[in-house]
Amino acid sequence: MKLLHVLNATVLTAALLLPSAAYGAAEEGYAPLRAGLENLGAELDWDDEDRTVVFKLKNGISGTVTIGEKEYRLAGKKGELDSEVQLVNESTQVPAALWKAIEEENGKYADDPKAPKFFEVRADAETDAVADGEDAADDPAIWVDGADPSQSKLIATNKAGGVLVYDLAGKQLQSYPTGKMNNIDLRYDFPLGGSKVDIVAATNRTTNTIDVWAVSGATGELKDIVAEPIKSKMGEVYGFSLYHSLRSGKFYALVLGKDGEFEQYELADNGSGKVAGKLVREFTLESQSEGLAADDEYGTMYIAEEDAGIWKYSAEPEGGVEPLAQVDIADGRRLQDDVEGLTLYYGAEGQGYLIASSQGSNSYAVYKREGANEYVSSFTIEDGESVDGTTETDGIDVIGFGLGAKYPQGIFVAQDDANEKDGEELNQNFKIVPWEAVAKGVNAPAAAAQVDPRQLVKRGK
Repeated sequence: MKLLHVLNATVLTAALLLPSAAYGAAEEGYAPLRAGLENLGAELDWDDEDRTVVFKLKNGISGTVTIGEKEYRLAGKKGELDSEVQLVNESTQVPAALWKAIEEENGKYADDPKAPKFFEVRADAETDAVADGEDAADDPAIWVDGADPSQSKLIATNKAGGVLVYDLAGKQLQSYPTGKMNNIDLRYDFPLGGSKVDIVAATNRTTNTIDVWAVSGATGELKDIVAEPIKSKMGEVYGFSLYHSLRSGKFYALVLGKDGEFEQYELADNGSGKVAGKLVREFTLESQSEGLAADDEYGTMYIAEEDAGIWKYSAEPEGGVEPLAQVDIADGRRLQDDVEGLTLYYGAEGQGYLIASSQGSNSYAVYKREGANEYVSSFTIEDGESVDGTTETDGIDVIGFGLGAKYPQGIFVAQDDANEKDGEELNQNFKIVPWEAVAKGVNAPAAAAQVDPRQLVKRGK
């Protein structure tokens, strides 16, 4: 879901008005939302279609209310009022209890030593635009060519109808009209037919299946290797990650649904050189979730519940149905809903980063990969000389391994919602950022040891 661009309340004169408003006198126990937020120096936006007000306080806390509804969101949490939000005399009126809660949130984090820290980076390359308009480009995955890393590929999804393969210059090499593909991931050295192959897998919303291919590195060609369709039980497949357990050696497909469903499938050779999938775990989160990334070394996985935040779970099939921890909450400060793509940067000695797309703030939040996933910093991708920046990003990926002379430390790749060139808006695409730019912003060692994605090591329990 795409969020609204935010407007400053001091220049907003009629953004909270409805032409067809039902007029009347404000009831006792209500407070005018716009006037109150203006006094607090907040930012607001009005969605005419949904009759919704989105606001952001000066400390970063965000909230949402809808005319005629009792349900609201504030500081990353859902609440329900005793009475509905009203539109009276062209003014949005909220129950006094909600206004009190907004004032309480506004008083927080005035002198916070752990306040969010932001820096800027710029992309130095971008992929060809996808063939389809509207919201089509979605999720990228970086495949490392073991023989010649400079020939590595980007493999990405087009929600309007397929899977795309690009070289590191962004040139499209392959296009597969496989259906409405949503999220994608890959793993190396999958045992199949007596040898090992690199596999790519994705959620297919057209067939409600998990599709799996083998990668041909020289050309970027993908070969379908599924025995029988791996069909999900959920209503519509959505988020996705692969997981290679370094505890058991087994490979798994991790799937999220639009109603918060989670399913885990063991992937294995069916004995005839094809991939079969078997459901081994399932549970349900409270609301829509898409971002998903598994840490093969630590045996954990991270799920982005779009309106709530990031959760950490065991990635093992016997890991239970309850989260190990909540990494962060989507209260508007570091994460602003929707929380979308997640990816992991593997650093030496078990270090590294978890990176999340904060779609509502057009930014990316960085956390330590190890331990309690301490927040590190946030960054945005801004316009450069020849490549524009990103907004409202869905999928992301990262690799901390040298990809030839141009990218000696790896790359960070992000989907761009509004792709522009010389003032012209084009179809969506993916931006490529040298990892050095991000590393500088998070104060990572410039010459840090690199981790070969084919040589991961079991860590932790």
